[in-house]
Amino acid sequence: MDEKKYPEPVEALVVILITFGVVLAIAFIIAIFLFTLSPKMTLSSNTKLISILGGIPLLVVPIIYIKIKKYNPKELFRLNPVSNDIIFLSILIGLTIGPLSDELDRLIQIIIPLPQWFIEQLTFMQANSATDWILLFLGVVALAAISEEFVFRGFLQVTLERKGDVTRAVILASISWTLIHINPYWAIQIFIMGIIIGFIAWRTNSIIPPVIVHALNNFMSLLFFNFGEELDWYLMGEHVTPWILVVSLAVLVWSIRKMTAIYRAAQQDLAH
Repeated sequence: MDEKKYPEPVEALVVILITFGVVLAIAFIIAIFLFTLSPKMTLSSNTKLISILGGIPLLVVPIIYIKIKKYNPKELFRLNPVSNDIIFLSILIGLTIGPLSDELDRLIQIIIPLPQWFIEQLTFMQANSATDWILLFLGVVALAAISEEFVFRGFLQVTLERKGDVTRAVILASISWTLIHINPYWAIQIFIMGIIIGFIAWRTNSIIPPVIVHALNNFMSLLFFNFGEELDWYLMGEHVTPWILVVSLAVLVWSIRKMTAIYRAAQQDLAH
């Protein structure tokens, strides 16, 4: 019965690879078009637009595939509702992962400093106008969270869960998500966050909490990039203030444990 409802893991991986190839091709075409249209546009401006236009196929291609194969999108994308308590806990997790990830990034940079060319590429995250904020919110926060979670914690992880144990499914989905970013300097942070989000997706069996966590983490990163150095209470020297890290870690652990307790209680109620 599973075979009729879900694709094989290899099949799902091939779909994602094809999807990623399409995204890269479309992003390249858009970049050339934008540069031809306005050669004076900066790389930062082009990248903001590409983050929106080039990211759309990441979600569209799997949807077309699922429709052709007649799989159930509700099951493959975890389109299930969650309670208000779970939404609240997801918000807490999304807000607390940000500072922890930021500090991890700062620690890793002590050992592996970011090269100058990579730092220059990050200028597209700089918002200098209302238009920039709108483009970054649509591309980096909303679209990235929705498309990536639907594909990796939905389509891929669900398929892997049906063909093997959950732990392996979460790890493989996180590895795939990390590799697709093509960013060795943030690989550790992306992988760890993928594990946390993957666990949440499995535990809640809904795409809503992963999207909330992912979107809030990206939004926090956007705020840190634009205002982090100006927030005296946030930084202590070159690192995140210790009390923020302690509170963030405590709230993160509590939120995940609370979420787990809610679903264990729900399973017990169903059993009775």
